[in-house]
Amino acid sequence: MSFLDRKETNLIPVFIIASTLLQTILFLIVTITFGKIDRIASSKTPNLVELADGTTARTIPVAYNERSPMVISTFVGKTLVGLMSWNSVLQTLNADNFDTFLKPQLDEGVQVGERKVTTATWTAGFALSEDFRATFLTELAKLTPTDVFTGKTQSLLIVRELSQPQKIGNGQWRQNLVSNLVIFENGKPIGRAIPFNKTIFVRAIDTPLLPKNASNLQTTAYKARRDGLEIYKIQELAQ
Repeated sequence: MSFLDRKETNLIPVFIIASTLLQTILFLIVTITFGKIDRIASSKTPNLVELADGTTARTIPVAYNERSPMVISTFVGKTLVGLMSWNSVLQTLNADNFDTFLKPQLDEGVQVGERKVTTATWTAGFALSEDFRATFLTELAKLTPTDVFTGKTQSLLIVRELSQPQKIGNGQWRQNLVSNLVIFENGKPIGRAIPFNKTIFVRAIDTPLLPKNASNLQTTAYKARRDGLEIYKIQELAQ
């Protein structure tokens, strides 16, 4: 065997060891890299969860006192529309013919102080904090025309602008609402618009648990508060 042959033979184990080490290093790099990717993906990928009322929703993990701007805006918008859109004419689908409605019925409303608010307004009121809800609904009852409960008057809150939520504290935000409260009287198709411009103060809360055999009242409160938010103050929008 020549010197060159012996040299090549002696180098074979070295190449094998070096190749093995290189493959091991590459394997570790790939494992670590894909592990990070999996963790990132799993942290951002929505998970399907079952809610207390039996429905399902896709969720993204967030801190207990954090809410996304979209969630805050949706909550504020639907709550204010629910509070300020007054309509006592209730329509019920005909069980025998789902393409038709039964004869409309009038909402008797809910007594709040000396006046009444519509049932829809009272329902939306559960999205308000307990130390704010009674006072706000009492004032709202004073503003609700009595003709609402005879079906002659209706209102509709038309949102023109809802600003980006601004964080003002730990789990607290404020949001500006620019809207018109349109009052329709005596069946007239053209309503009377009243500016309704407010700053809404919102805070994160623990989502309430819904008991297995929940009452209608418990279910109503749960639906208004299941976003994990409540409105604790409403004030005039500064010009």
